[in-house]
Amino acid sequence: MRHAHPARSIALSKESIRRHFERTASVWDYWHEKNAFYHDRMRDLVRAMVPAGATVLELGSGTGGLLSALEPSRGVGLNLCDELTERASARFPELEFYTVDVDQVTAPEDFRPDYVILTNMLDYVYDIWDLLESLRRWVSERTLLVITTNNPLWLPVLLVASKVGQRMPDAPRNFITNKDIRSVLELQGFDVVEEGMALPVPRRVPVVGSVCNTLIPELPLLRYTSSIQYLAARPRARRPALSCSVVIPCHNEADNIVECLRRVPDIGVRTEVIVVDDGSTDATRERVQELGRSDPRVRLLGFDRNQGKANAVRAGFAASRGDVLMILDADMAVAPEELPKFLKALQQGTADFVNGTRLVYPMQARAMRMANFLGNKLFCYLVSWILRQRVSDTLCGTKVLFRRDYVRMPSGGKERWGDFDLLFGAARLKLRILEIPVHYQERSAGESKMRAMREVWRFLRACWHGWRVLRRPIERADVQPAAADWRELGNSRQQGVAREDVWVDGQR
Repeated sequence: MRHAHPARSIALSKESIRRHFERTASVWDYWHEKNAFYHDRMRDLVRAMVPAGATVLELGSGTGGLLSALEPSRGVGLNLCDELTERASARFPELEFYTVDVDQVTAPEDFRPDYVILTNMLDYVYDIWDLLESLRRWVSERTLLVITTNNPLWLPVLLVASKVGQRMPDAPRNFITNKDIRSVLELQGFDVVEEGMALPVPRRVPVVGSVCNTLIPELPLLRYTSSIQYLAARPRARRPALSCSVVIPCHNEADNIVECLRRVPDIGVRTEVIVVDDGSTDATRERVQELGRSDPRVRLLGFDRNQGKANAVRAGFAASRGDVLMILDADMAVAPEELPKFLKALQQGTADFVNGTRLVYPMQARAMRMANFLGNKLFCYLVSWILRQRVSDTLCGTKVLFRRDYVRMPSGGKERWGDFDLLFGAARLKLRILEIPVHYQERSAGESKMRAMREVWRFLRACWHGWRVLRRPIERADVQPAAADWRELGNSRQQGVAREDVWVDGQR
């Protein structure tokens, strides 16, 4: 019995994949129009992860409809046959299209995309490992990889639909699940930040279809009946040395703020400490000013009237200069000395957003009220379900992220504390959210401003807002930074130390 030469078998298999796209190129647009509902929903799924104005590379771009719908500042599409490339170039001359070999990625040398899209392309490739290995050289540590594939359970349905003329003629497909893709991605140095299912009803069915497509992908077990599976992943990469801005929002913390500032360690290549006085009626402001004369790291911003922690954090972030933004509560319930470990997680490239969790180590008896503890636990389950990433302590005040990511986050809701806005914003950008256990101490002076029962309706409203935001397409207006309502009125220098005193909603 004669065996085919391995190299020849590979060539024949790859050639059969190319011939499939050559056979379907002439009817590509016809079938997309015939099944417009399905392709419109696929477009919305991808647009929920890819903002307009980004640089985008699409593998398997067909005639360019999806790439154009993403409104990229620069879009590059790759196809496996010349006819599709020619048709796409004629339809969308403002975009770039190229023909490549099966399992190979080739793009302009100066092109490093923000997003790489593979919509149902892994169903047809010959070797997923080779494709991802070829792709690796074109991505940076900021690139998000978005992959959709057909649920293998739907393969018999798709085959029958092609036979009876309800969809494009098909070719043999890979039987591939999200677990298979995740395994190869992790071996190739990518971290999966989100995975899920979509579109259990891929044809237009009034009312019932809309309800099923909204609810079923969110339900355990039933979600696996959906026709589409998807993942979002980012490459792992060690980052260069980073500078840090530590933002300390405070309201009536005169008894804590000086010790807090003195305990903030130098973090990264450069550290600035931005205190945002949120309308304090005690001596908080004066004590920060006094310490700022001897500590060149300290800057002071302020509101005349109390605006809430979320607005104080936004003001501090807007004034920041560091690569990394850190939130530290002035009560020192989380010790300032714990901040360097948060930077290390970002520096090593294992996370894009680091959240503290206070619920691992034993805490002092009066560190957290029982009502706050129970409410926090309940909201953790709800938020984790919405984010599709585990978060065990939504309300921990210590959160760390990149400034470049913060300015791309959508404007938040009405939540007063800002924790939900940042978590939902991070999930919207498909950032890798990881948690670091912190030791939670009883505050040494003053009392907590958090009242769980008073805030519960605000938190529920924030969760509803987050659920809706995470499942709708990203519009251009969504990626503008959330503006903090403050203005800089002065910049004085005393004893060679730069300080900024900013007052809002009133005269200085």
